[in-house]
Amino acid sequence: MFFLAGSVFAENLGVSEGVETFVKEVVGEKGIDKEKIQNVEKVDFENLPEEVKIGNIDETNLAMYEVDYGEEKPVFVITVSDIAFKKTLKEIVNKMLLNFGYDGEIINSTFLKTATGVQTSEDKGYVMVRRGSITGISTNLEVFEAEEFGEAEILIYKNSEPVGFRNHFLINETGVKNDYEIISADTLVFEPGDIISVYTNVKGKVKIGDIITIIEINVLE
Repeated sequence: MFFLAGSVFAENLGVSEGVETFVKEVVGEKGIDKEKIQNVEKVDFENLPEEVKIGNIDETNLAMYEVDYGEEKPVFVITVSDIAFKKTLKEIVNKMLLNFGYDGEIINSTFLKTATGVQTSEDKGYVMVRRGSITGISTNLEVFEAEEFGEAEILIYKNSEPVGFRNHFLINETGVKNDYEIISADTLVFEPGDIISVYTNVKGKVKIGDIITIIEINVLE
């Protein structure tokens, strides 16, 4: 999506390349030979060129670049600003996933395994290296047998204690089941050195297994 107003292109910044490279790509897609581009220069919103007639621009969210490609009139490209892009990139980088699972059937309650295949326990799990918080949990599992009504809980443990955040399944039939929950950041906080593990609590005459659990964490700098 773009608009053209006095040789002004508006684009969303959706790549991780340098601004200059991205601007050249945008201009190239609009029919201008990238080989002719001589210079890309950021425009001061307080001193806009007379060719540009745009109001109500939020400088914290948008940035404008002047592209000199050898013609009398330059082209102006509007993108998400460096500030907004870096903020979005930081949010993406700071989100991480802890993978747990169990391959096979479970009859009795047990701890899940890590992505490396090591079974966790009250004392074994992922050791946190930074301060952060747990923000979500999701589980996919299969019910192999359900002789009577039962339940399954996927419980997060921190330092040998359940934190009260879980996935919960009511079981009365066989088949694949899913559940996910989210929680606000900084509610379930962990510190460097804390151990995160996951416990499966099975109730009733049911047999479950092939469990895939993901815990989303927000890591703080």
